[in-house]
Amino acid sequence: MNLCFEYDNNIIRRKHPRELKELNSRAKLWRTRSLRFKLLASVLLMTIPLVSMLVYNNLYSIHTVRGQVADSYKNVLNMYMSQIDAGLNDVDAYMNNVAGTGYDLLSLEQAETDSDYYSAQIYLFNKLSKDITLYRSLSSFFVFVGSRNDFMDVSRSQEYSLEEKDRIQKELIERIHSNDIVKGTTAKRWFYIQVDETYFLVDLVQAGNTFIGAWLRTDDLLKPLQSMQIGEGGSLLLANDQGAPITANRISDTGIELHMTEDNYYLSGSKKKYLIVGAPSTKGEFNLAAVIPDRQILAKLPYLQGLIWIITILSFLLVPVGIYLIRKTFMVPLYRLVLSMKKVRLGDWSSRVSMDDQSEEFQILGDSFNAMMSEIHSLRVNVYEEQLNKQREELQRLQLQVNPHFFLNTLNIVFNLAKVKNFELIMDMTRSLTQYFRYMFRSNTSFVKLKEELEHIRNYMRIQGLRFPGQLTWTIQAPEHLSDTPIPPLAIQSFVENSIKHAITMDEPLHIAVCIDDGEESIDSHLHIGIRDTGPGFPAEVLQELQAGRSVENENGEHTGIWNVQRRLELLYRTPISIRYANISQKGGASVDLILPTNPIKEGST
Repeated sequence: MNLCFEYDNNIIRRKHPRELKELNSRAKLWRTRSLRFKLLASVLLMTIPLVSMLVYNNLYSIHTVRGQVADSYKNVLNMYMSQIDAGLNDVDAYMNNVAGTGYDLLSLEQAETDSDYYSAQIYLFNKLSKDITLYRSLSSFFVFVGSRNDFMDVSRSQEYSLEEKDRIQKELIERIHSNDIVKGTTAKRWFYIQVDETYFLVDLVQAGNTFIGAWLRTDDLLKPLQSMQIGEGGSLLLANDQGAPITANRISDTGIELHMTEDNYYLSGSKKKYLIVGAPSTKGEFNLAAVIPDRQILAKLPYLQGLIWIITILSFLLVPVGIYLIRKTFMVPLYRLVLSMKKVRLGDWSSRVSMDDQSEEFQILGDSFNAMMSEIHSLRVNVYEEQLNKQREELQRLQLQVNPHFFLNTLNIVFNLAKVKNFELIMDMTRSLTQYFRYMFRSNTSFVKLKEELEHIRNYMRIQGLRFPGQLTWTIQAPEHLSDTPIPPLAIQSFVENSIKHAITMDEPLHIAVCIDDGEESIDSHLHIGIRDTGPGFPAEVLQELQAGRSVENENGEHTGIWNVQRRLELLYRTPISIRYANISQKGGASVDLILPTNPIKEGST
């Protein structure tokens, strides 16, 4: 019968992924509860609102200054655009009067002879020459008679050359022939034309097939505004409704849009930012616009703006400096203290904390901690030595425990063998008994070699075989390379003795198997010892108590040999051990598995 086991390599259980996730969540929770996190959060909670307020205050100041500057320019532009519109309206009214109520244009159109025509033309020329002086911004009146295709120009001065006047005349005649003119008395009749690089505003009034008009150069409208301080790179100009300039004044940044919005101002520009303020005309499709460099506006508050930005930048720079000082002043000494406490919790009672380079309060705390640890270490050494003495005494007492019934029964067997004069069995029995008791009385030995324990079990089994002839068989299997492995004495023999004591009967033979193997594929090196028997197995209530790790008492109130082994293993091993109890099947058979370290930390080692 082979009752040996297959060794389970997974002796040391790895962490389940769910357990690892829980540990990580606990570590994360600990980080959020740490003093380091709370200090950092406190600094940020104090700094971020302050910096946000400074940034908001800076942006609000800039917006306020822009608004005030825009309002100022807006008022000036509206006032001057009203003056321009009033002047253009006067010209409109004058030409409407000439075309509507007078006979000057009508006489030109109805002249039957050339003499009458020239007389009417001279009269009209003198009238317009006299009246043009009333309109200072006006450059010229002109009259075009469609029936004769005759164009008459009445200029204020000789500032335009004949070539310029010819080009202007040609452009005006083309516009008249194209019939692309605005008609009516209330509409925005003034339109612009471009001749070479110069822009002109033109107004036309039609009376039959005769037209009277006026034109002026757009740049002349801006001359009264030349004294306004716009700033370097800025400009005052007229622009059409599509946002194109119609004056000689231009801006270098082509990314500026000159469309007028309902807002008082807006920012535009691709290379630099400009503040755009405009005032629309009521007499034509054009606007008066001021393009003001944004830097020129903000230059009026350099001290406040610079101070705010300096404070903001310093705040961001001082946050890591403050965190560094807090870390150096508070976190480093606290970390040293916590690290020393962790070492103490892990069993390093010699750990000390150094606070010599810290503040006075932390030095006092460090000295107090070191003094306390020195006292605790001294007390622990004394208590540990006392515990060692007690453990030595208990180990010696446990190892010297001998079953008196086994001893008396063995002597009785020797006596009966002597009566029948079976001297060979007497010698074999005496030899086995001598080796058995020699092994038992090694009271000062905490560990023995595995091969010595197994030899002792063989002696014990031979003695029990003479007590129960034909009722007891056994097998012992152990690899040769484990022969010198240290093991506590009687660790295996106690379980074998328990099997014989509770499982052997005179009805059925009992077989006991001792199987030993090592866990070569496990994380740490362990010795796996299995004891199996073919007896009735553990009673259910006893098995339940053993699996729960509680001691079991017999009917006399005494602990069994299993408790003896458990107690000795707890005293001898500093690392966790495992003892597993089970029944092989429902029919019976007890199974005991011991998992012990192959390299135990022996008494007196560090």
